[in-house]
Amino acid sequence: MNITQAIVFMICGLALCSCEAPPSQFSAKSTLAVNEVRGRVLDVDVNTSMVKVEILACGKELQKEWGGVSGFEQFFAVQPGDLNLLNLKSVFRASTRKTFTPARGPGFLLSCVWPDDRSERIRVNNVNRLLRRDTLSMGDSMIRSVGDTLPPFALYDQDGEVLTTDYFDGSVTVLNFIFTRCSIAEMCPASTMRMKKLQTLAKQTKVPHVKFLSITLDPEFDTPGVLKSYARAYDLNEQNFRLGTATKAAIDDLNRQFGIFRKNIENLPLDHTMRTMIINSKRQIIYQFPGSHWSAEDFLARLPEGVEG
Repeated sequence: MNITQAIVFMICGLALCSCEAPPSQFSAKSTLAVNEVRGRVLDVDVNTSMVKVEILACGKELQKEWGGVSGFEQFFAVQPGDLNLLNLKSVFRASTRKTFTPARGPGFLLSCVWPDDRSERIRVNNVNRLLRRDTLSMGDSMIRSVGDTLPPFALYDQDGEVLTTDYFDGSVTVLNFIFTRCSIAEMCPASTMRMKKLQTLAKQTKVPHVKFLSITLDPEFDTPGVLKSYARAYDLNEQNFRLGTATKAAIDDLNRQFGIFRKNIENLPLDHTMRTMIINSKRQIIYQFPGSHWSAEDFLARLPEGVEG
């Protein structure tokens, strides 16, 4: 097993079920699935990977299991990436499944965890409505290219924080699209390693105000916690390297605007194209390279132009 396969195996093992960004993330009203829970974190035990939660709402199966709808406390086991998220974000929404832990015996595991703060949810929803309108206005034959300005969009990063196009202001940013389950070594894994190398070179050569952003192509699987595990697996310097996810609708709009084509075939890896871009401090695309075989040294030479711009 090579390094790429080992990382993919670890990521897939950590996220025990495929899940989609829950509707409550992006709409004012929604219903919980039968095994979903919405809660507020009361306490986090990093030593046992357990969280104590006040239940705010739960699905029908959990209501039968627990004998209530809300207003009581429950302990949950949590996966490493999600533990980081719940240590930072108090209100969340997640799926549950029965499990067994040495700390508490039979219990429940949280998976597919998303932040669920109402004000943040409304903010993300409103920004991505603008993205939807912008995508529709472009038509079917237009994609953004060098000289164009980024559309408005909002993501959740690997720490569950809202990330909008404000992220690009005052800096030069390298932007690409990947997904954590990609097992083709010369595609997403190679691109992530080149981003990491470029980050190191930029620091060594003291290029100022440089940031990095990788947006997932697989939002049904790549929750903030999964992205956190991916960042740790690749030992990324997260100080200026963000990974973003959102609803499938928002990711579809971004793919459409940036000319990223992806195709889901059952029981096969996600088939997709790749594109890496440099965005200047005015949110304009100043350079782009299709595919994954770009050079970190080539991009390094172009970064000062983005800072000056």
